[in-house]
Amino acid sequence: MGSLSPAVSSAALVCIHPLIFPFEAAGNNRRRIAPKATSQARQGRLRTAPRNRVLIVGKIRELALYRAEVLRAHGFAATISHSETEARTAIRGGDFDVVVLSYTLSNDAVEEVTELVRQHCPDCRLITISDTKYRDAKINPDANVLADDGPKGLIRALRETLRRG
Repeated sequence: MGSLSPAVSSAALVCIHPLIFPFEAAGNNRRRIAPKATSQARQGRLRTAPRNRVLIVGKIRELALYRAEVLRAHGFAATISHSETEARTAIRGGDFDVVVLSYTLSNDAVEEVTELVRQHCPDCRLITISDTKYRDAKINPDANVLADDGPKGLIRALRETLRRG
């Protein structure tokens, strides 16, 4: 790299490489223009995005809408799928942290969606909502919530699952 001519100002260098030269000439005063996140990233303290993206798969529309609204009120980004086709599309195209499978789905649909999740989103957690306390060993979910536990049970399971994750 050759030397710069005296005609090139520090402001021109900022325009060329703002991350290398994070100062902007402002008269005799210089102010920092690098974003705070950049300095935090250099120090290794940059926070990652919260892991709160949830896909709810269930056949009963009103129940899925209710669950999604409750999750949104508690800070989760909830998306709803009402059929296996919608779930397939969402899983292949979306980026979710947790998939919640409702007891309203058939066993075949639960197995198909579980397989898709394991293929397309291996880091994604899986929670089932069921009407029994027994876990399905074939699906092997990260958590199982009893339908009778209501929204509090689902929120607790989501938080515990994401904390372990």
